[in-house]
Amino acid sequence: MEEPGYPGARSALLGAGARIVPVPVDAEGLAVETGARGAGDARLAYVTPSHQYPLGVPMSLPRRLALLRWASRAGAWVIEDDYDSEFRYGARPVPCLHGLDVDGRVIYVGSFSKTLFPALRLGFLVVPPDLQDGLQAARAAADQHPPVLDQAVLADFIGEGHFARHLRRMRMAYHERLDALTEAVARFCHGALRLRPTRTGLHAIADLEQADAGRVSREAAARGVEATPLAAYFVGRRKPVDALVLGFAAVRPEAARRGMERLAAAIEAARASAR
Repeated sequence: MEEPGYPGARSALLGAGARIVPVPVDAEGLAVETGARGAGDARLAYVTPSHQYPLGVPMSLPRRLALLRWASRAGAWVIEDDYDSEFRYGARPVPCLHGLDVDGRVIYVGSFSKTLFPALRLGFLVVPPDLQDGLQAARAAADQHPPVLDQAVLADFIGEGHFARHLRRMRMAYHERLDALTEAVARFCHGALRLRPTRTGLHAIADLEQADAGRVSREAAARGVEATPLAAYFVGRRKPVDALVLGFAAVRPEAARRGMERLAAAIEAARASAR
């Protein structure tokens, strides 16, 4: 698994009895060679290549091809979690792993909870033929009555073109909210918080200057602002930098400005308590 990585997937895999091997992520995504050396007998790799969660970097094409070569050699599977790549802000999409896979090693996972709304608990899998019967049996054993009505309504919503129009509208809205967050950071947190480039997705990473992320997160929570330390997504021994994960999709521009004022106060309080 990617390090840092998605805690929900980690919990699900641990619950299924998996032994997790954290593999570092750099500017090109998962360090495939490092993972192959440290876990050569791995049976599965879980990745978020379009928009790495939580760092936001896309996996480069050479890394994607290297991961597919490893899976083919090892007879292993790759879960490609493509959770929010529909929301791009000027960035060109890179071909998904599933589209590059010629050996049938990739299990593609998608979700409508991000593209539509969180309460809609619908997702989908695109799986290699070898796994279809087993996955269908597991699905039937887990739940005999999936939400058929929700699926039928969503199918009509997609088929009639509403979903594509919704995505276009939301890209514009989220881009506006990202711009508002960027401006608010520059205005209220200049010299205390540095936003990393964000070209895809619904959250941003912000590096703190001379402040402990855990303290800042607690001070922010006391002021009604949610700012998760990046350290919460690490499980290995690698020490993360002091940074925060900031969601912006649900925050309108005026609220982003108010929230950043409070976060600036939280950073100052965290610095004061450390002196």
